[in-house]
Amino acid sequence: MVIAPDVLVTLEFDKVREILAQHCQFSVAAEYARSLVPATDVDQVKLALALTREAVSLLREQPRLSIGGFRDIRPVLMRARQGQLLDPPALRDVFDTVEAGRVLRGQLLRHDEWRTRFPQLSAMIARIPELPQLAASLERAIGPRGEILDTASAKLAEIRREASAAHERLLERLRRLLNDPHVQPALQEPIITQRDGRYVIPVRADRRQAVPGITHDVSASGQTLFVEPFSVIDLTNRWRELLAAEEHEIQRILRQLTEAVLAAEPALQTLIEVAAQCDLTFAKARLAAHWRATEPEIVEAAASTSPAGHPTHRLNLKQARHPLLPPETVVPIDLALGEQYRILVITGPNTGGKTVALKTAGLLALMAQSGLFIPAAPGSQLSVFTKMFADIGDEQSIEQNLSTFSAHMRRMRDVLAQADQSSLVLIDELAAGTDPQEGAALARALLRALLDRWVLGIVTTHYPEVKAFAAVTPGLENASVEFDLQTLSPTYRLILGIPGQSNALVIAERLGLPRDVLEEARRYVAPDAAQLETLLAEMRRRLAAAEKTLQEAQRIRDDAERMRRQAEERLHEAEQRYAEAWNAAYADLEAELTQARELVKTLRRQLSQADRFAATMPTSALSDEATKVEQQLRQIQRRVRTRPRSHPQVMTSPGLRVGDVVDIPSLGLRGEVVALLEEDQVEVQVGSFRVRQPRSAVRPAADGTPARQPSSSTRVKVPPPPSVPLELHLRGMRVAEALPALERYLDDAIRAGLPWVRIVHGKGTGTIREVVHQVLREHPAVDHFELAQPHEGGAGVTIVYLKG
Repeated sequence: MVIAPDVLVTLEFDKVREILAQHCQFSVAAEYARSLVPATDVDQVKLALALTREAVSLLREQPRLSIGGFRDIRPVLMRARQGQLLDPPALRDVFDTVEAGRVLRGQLLRHDEWRTRFPQLSAMIARIPELPQLAASLERAIGPRGEILDTASAKLAEIRREASAAHERLLERLRRLLNDPHVQPALQEPIITQRDGRYVIPVRADRRQAVPGITHDVSASGQTLFVEPFSVIDLTNRWRELLAAEEHEIQRILRQLTEAVLAAEPALQTLIEVAAQCDLTFAKARLAAHWRATEPEIVEAAASTSPAGHPTHRLNLKQARHPLLPPETVVPIDLALGEQYRILVITGPNTGGKTVALKTAGLLALMAQSGLFIPAAPGSQLSVFTKMFADIGDEQSIEQNLSTFSAHMRRMRDVLAQADQSSLVLIDELAAGTDPQEGAALARALLRALLDRWVLGIVTTHYPEVKAFAAVTPGLENASVEFDLQTLSPTYRLILGIPGQSNALVIAERLGLPRDVLEEARRYVAPDAAQLETLLAEMRRRLAAAEKTLQEAQRIRDDAERMRRQAEERLHEAEQRYAEAWNAAYADLEAELTQARELVKTLRRQLSQADRFAATMPTSALSDEATKVEQQLRQIQRRVRTRPRSHPQVMTSPGLRVGDVVDIPSLGLRGEVVALLEEDQVEVQVGSFRVRQPRSAVRPAADGTPARQPSSSTRVKVPPPPSVPLELHLRGMRVAEALPALERYLDDAIRAGLPWVRIVHGKGTGTIREVVHQVLREHPAVDHFELAQPHEGGAGVTIVYLKG
């Protein structure tokens, strides 16, 4: 089933096709564009739109991608079918087309990612046949300027070599004759020329006997004879024979290539067709970019929320623009059919945009069913209509009213005979051109008949009775085209739900018609009509107020959205600053912990050598000091490892003084301020360690409890032992290598007095991690162990807590 050609012309689809053809690069594709017809099968429409969508996406990434090098070789193939011998230029066109097909295949199909992302385009281009043998034969035989190459055949190359040598011998013999002192006096001038394909020299008529030979021509004056000397006749004959042999071999080659082209004709026809379809698809994509068009959603079946709606079909256009109108003048409109009602009745003054609305709806439906994106906002919806009817035309003069009405009725007869629930009907000035009372009655009957056939449709009218009929009849909905009474010009805005006013008396008054005439006219207006117009004016006033309120609400919502984004950005910035502050504090505390570990190691070493120091140092004091420091170290170590899960309450402390007891919420520690530094930094004594923090990260202790100070009963000053690293890296090791390394490291860490260590084993297959965990479960010095937090290595790192 196809859309009637007269509908395509009425809705100006032929103009769209012409613009599409101008975006094609291949002449055959331009022909396809000019003959493009909308599809009526849903699957075909979806496939065409999918191809356009992929082409739009591909051209966004590769804007220089084009269909180049193709030639329209259909006349060439026809000549081959008719038994004609193809000449070298025609054969070169065949080669260029085959080569262009190879390049096009390579452009898209060589990328695995593109084949996945653009499946429909890839499937289309994959249909391009590969003809390597034909391409090789043509490339070997025909040059880029359409000449026959020496490589066309070995025999041709040999003939041309011999012909070249024979030609050179011939010219050399003639040059010797020109230089012969016995011949020179007989020459009119010393040149070599040709007559009838044979070389001759110009001889004076009065010295003819001095140059024996054959006369091929005589000058106009009779004073010069063009003579072929007898001495070069055999050489010329040989050269001519070789030329004839060359021509014979060329004809044989052309015949052979013509037969090869004829044998490949089906594949070449497919090549031309696919190349044209590809170019047409890319032309659709380029046109979509030119018109800022978007892909419509194709609705196959949509449940209606109203019994007056359509059970399956939808037409929902958002901010739709007529593509043929100048962009600076077109006013976008919203149109909806099928959800709450099936037929839209548009009323309003002439030149108000009613016909533009009709054509916009119909033309965009035709474009969508042709695989074209439509100039409308994203989210626009269309169903596939198997039939479209359009009766759109300007009203004619009084003398032609009868013929206009008759033609209009004939078209309505055809609509009622053929339309069904998958049809779109567009009628301009329904039942116009006759008596207003009868026309209004006929218009209402026609609308009822269209409703009974369950079509989707848009009609325009001037009849007030039709406005009232649409207001009370399920399935119908009023709409109006806005008219500015101040400027006496249409705004072209389409307003759904409210019928239009004729505004005839208001316009007449603004144009200066006498007041008494206007008053007389108003007395003639029926009271019901006057009340209706008053009601419509009030509805418009309320609608304008509602729109103003809606715009204000939209502005407030936009402001709220803007403030929400600003708040999110500031929150994100605060989180970043908090993370940076925590990381800085963590780094400072790690440095302090390193010093503490060195102290613990020293105390342990002194304790193990107590027998040597017994005379100068009480071992019990040394042991107590080591225990205190170790317990304090383990406590701080665990606090450092527990990063706060929520943001701390940030409190600035501008009045801090040295000696104040403060809390550090981000670390869960308490200490004493020992220094006020620049850049809003403070240094806090936490036990045996000093921590540097921003002032905003500390706050005065709530209960005023003084910070715990480390015991100073015993101070030992010994050289620090070699340090043991906090981490052991086992990534990349085999089990046989990892086990002894782990055992040695644990022994060293225990002797060094480390409270905890990190084992970096990586994630991988998990084998090393399982081996490490098995050793840790059985090791007597291991208190417990756990996987690191995600930001500290996660499953690739195990934290081991050692017993004191």
